[in-house]
Amino acid sequence: MLTQLRLERFKNFLDAELHLGSFTLILGTNASGKSNLRDAFRFLHGISRGYNLAEIMGEKYVEGGVLQWRGIRGGTREVAFEEANTFSLEASFTFPADILGLEATYRIEVDVGTDNQAPSIITERLAIAGQEDSFFEAESLAEQGHRDLIVKVLSTPVTNRLIPFTHYRPIVSQLAELAIDVLLTDSEAFISATSIKEVARATLKAFSSMRFLDLNPDAMRIPSVPGQTILGDRGENLSSLLQSICANPQRKQALIQWIQELTPMDAADFEFPADFTGKILLSLIEANGQKTSAISASDGTLRFLAMIAALQEPQTAQFYFFEELDNGIHPTRLNLLLQLIEHQVEQGSIQIVATTHSPQLLKLLSPKTLESTSLTYRLPDRLDAKIQRIVDIPEAKHLIQEQNLARLHESGWLEDAVYFLEDQETVE
Repeated sequence: MLTQLRLERFKNFLDAELHLGSFTLILGTNASGKSNLRDAFRFLHGISRGYNLAEIMGEKYVEGGVLQWRGIRGGTREVAFEEANTFSLEASFTFPADILGLEATYRIEVDVGTDNQAPSIITERLAIAGQEDSFFEAESLAEQGHRDLIVKVLSTPVTNRLIPFTHYRPIVSQLAELAIDVLLTDSEAFISATSIKEVARATLKAFSSMRFLDLNPDAMRIPSVPGQTILGDRGENLSSLLQSICANPQRKQALIQWIQELTPMDAADFEFPADFTGKILLSLIEANGQKTSAISASDGTLRFLAMIAALQEPQTAQFYFFEELDNGIHPTRLNLLLQLIEHQVEQGSIQIVATTHSPQLLKLLSPKTLESTSLTYRLPDRLDAKIQRIVDIPEAKHLIQEQNLARLHESGWLEDAVYFLEDQETVE
């Protein structure tokens, strides 16, 4: 599980930090940086997939010209803050319990390159809680017209006899693919991880199981081929995923109950008619026999169905990022959406980060979720965005108990409070 994300010179964040819980909610006006946080998480995810820096920030194609990875919005020209040529990301996380179960911090600093130079590593390191030295450190040094990449694991130089380290791909990915693995001594070993390769792979695993959903009703209405059981980022394959879920009677019944509570429809069943190409389309069947196809279903119903489906995929991810969580959901049904999410994260197997503009949603937050709710904002006449955890704003907890967070958000009190804090810090 990720516990913290630090951004330096990344997109519109000059220096900011996001606290993460099992369910993290991000508030903020348009252009305040909410979607840029999504890009930061996607950058970490790209590292876990073994891509080089140019592919992570640009695009990744596979044989046949098929686009496998869309890259980071804006590419290398807009990934760094204003005129900066470098940026860094730092993520604190807990290793999976079956591997290490320890706290760790991974940091990478990148030179975004130029039109004639590829993006490259400046520094990179992994620090594990309780260890005096970093597990590994990498630094690119320029000397006499050329650059050397120095990599140390537990303060011991790792020579190129293991692998020819390249500046253009994250070192943790390269360590995970060592041609000749290096065993750790008894004093260096971390529980079940006994080699450099195992620790590197465990680090990548912390960022590997991620989904980024920006659901689009038009994409969810498109018929899909049976057996496509992974929901696309925009909601593609919804009908075939739901068909797979409905093959399990218990999961199907749970799905129907959620739909019955969400909508005035007396949903009793689902149907998946096929077109002449063999692709299937979703239809909802009410108790009176009335059928409503995905083509006619409301945007809100489809979005809610897609969120339920994503969280019940055969291969559920460990981390989900939802853009505009409340979009298309009626205010009186937002409590059901929160119930679903909070129920899922309480199981302990998934983590959810979501953005929202909805004051109505804020009225319904549990105390635990409130602890992981943050505001992104930009000060007047400033280009950089900042992040502030709501409960860390002075007097916020007290006022929330008296008035509720939604009212503070609607009145603009949150922004006024953080502006005042900045003025105080400037004076001091």
